[in-house]
Amino acid sequence: MTALDDRPSVDEQPLRGRPGTPPIGTPPVDRPVRASLPNDVAIGALRPVMPQRGIPRLLRRTIGVNEDVLDWVPEERPRYTRLGLIVLNTGLLAAVSMHMALASVLGGHWWLVFADLVWAVIIVTADSWLIASTHGAARTSLLGTYLPRLLLSVLLGVVIAEPLVLAVFHQSIDNEISETRKADIDAYGSAVKRCNPPTGEISTDPSCAGFLVVISERPQSAVEELGRATAHRDQLATRIGEINAQLNELERLARDECAGRGGPGLTAIPGEGPECTRNREKADQFRRDSQVDQLNADLVTADRQVSELTTKVANASSRAEREVNAAINAKIDEKRENLTERGLLDEFEALASLSSKHFSVLMAHVFLALLLVVLDCLPVLSKMMSASTEYDARVRRQLDVSGRLHDLQLRASEKRDSVDFELQELRFRQKLRTGIEEIGGEDRTAKARRRMEVDAQIDRLAATLEKARTPEPR
Repeated sequence: MTALDDRPSVDEQPLRGRPGTPPIGTPPVDRPVRASLPNDVAIGALRPVMPQRGIPRLLRRTIGVNEDVLDWVPEERPRYTRLGLIVLNTGLLAAVSMHMALASVLGGHWWLVFADLVWAVIIVTADSWLIASTHGAARTSLLGTYLPRLLLSVLLGVVIAEPLVLAVFHQSIDNEISETRKADIDAYGSAVKRCNPPTGEISTDPSCAGFLVVISERPQSAVEELGRATAHRDQLATRIGEINAQLNELERLARDECAGRGGPGLTAIPGEGPECTRNREKADQFRRDSQVDQLNADLVTADRQVSELTTKVANASSRAEREVNAAINAKIDEKRENLTERGLLDEFEALASLSSKHFSVLMAHVFLALLLVVLDCLPVLSKMMSASTEYDARVRRQLDVSGRLHDLQLRASEKRDSVDFELQELRFRQKLRTGIEEIGGEDRTAKARRRMEVDAQIDRLAATLEKARTPEPR
């Protein structure tokens, strides 16, 4: 308890000197009370002044001002009232920032007001602690006292400032997000189309991983089957062509021989001679051995199969193209759907993109953010930039007095407790001595009792022996 705490409260102070108030038969206080003067008269007046009520007192209470001490220096009341108002403004700024941040993520719900109030209370509590913990601090400890608090205030300011910056640039940010997402969707669609050709072929490009679509059936199997059938038909056609060439040559020789034309291997004798007959038989035998008729039938079958497979491939390609296009559109729609929602990170990225593209946006972003950070740091900065006040000096002296009084109380308590413990120790020693004496007396008594019993026993034995030695009279 300090001397300031010993003074009577306002209700206990006598209302002496007020016009129209009769003196009350109460004992006078040990110092004059400035009850007859208004509160706004400070210079040269008696101290402490009457306590102040209302909103200014609540604002000062927010930053931990001790009104009992401030009553002695009422000139400091406007300073600390405005400092409390600065802390309250910081809380309101934080509430607005939180509402904008949550509304951009969750939408405009009425229950966001409760979250805004909670955040405002947190910021006001933090700032009020930052101010209250500096009351009574000496100016010599400026760096150690204010620098950690200033760093914490800057950190809180950055957190509070960014949603407000986003709100200021919201139109440009919205446009940037729309343009960026449109470009992303276009690039994604181009990649999906490149990796999924209409033919349904599977791309082997490593960059297509994650862009491939799935369809029910790809035409590759039909295309491969068509290729095999076409190759088989071409082989048959080539073989038939070779056989027909040889057969035509043999038939030409037979015709020329029968017609009597001259030339290599010809007799030039017309008519059905032996050479004519032999050449015809040779051509007929070659036709039978080469099975050209069967090969021609197989070629017709192969042509029909190729035609059917060509139709099948065309149908499969058309179906695959429709499925690929549908799958590509579905994949692009899914990408577009995923980019419908947006959050704070998207807005931060859009603002960063705008800042990197436009120097004016960068400077506006930086200066606006710095302004909002300074506004949030204003409670600590205002306390830091102010000179040491009379209130601080009196709080510091009161703390010193409280510390000394507490030390004296501790020493007095130590002496009091030491006396009690010493007395208790003396009692314990006296009790120990008494107990030792009692034990010694009991031991001596027991020894004396045993000696008496031994002596008595000896006397009885002596009497018995004496009696045994003395003859009995006859």
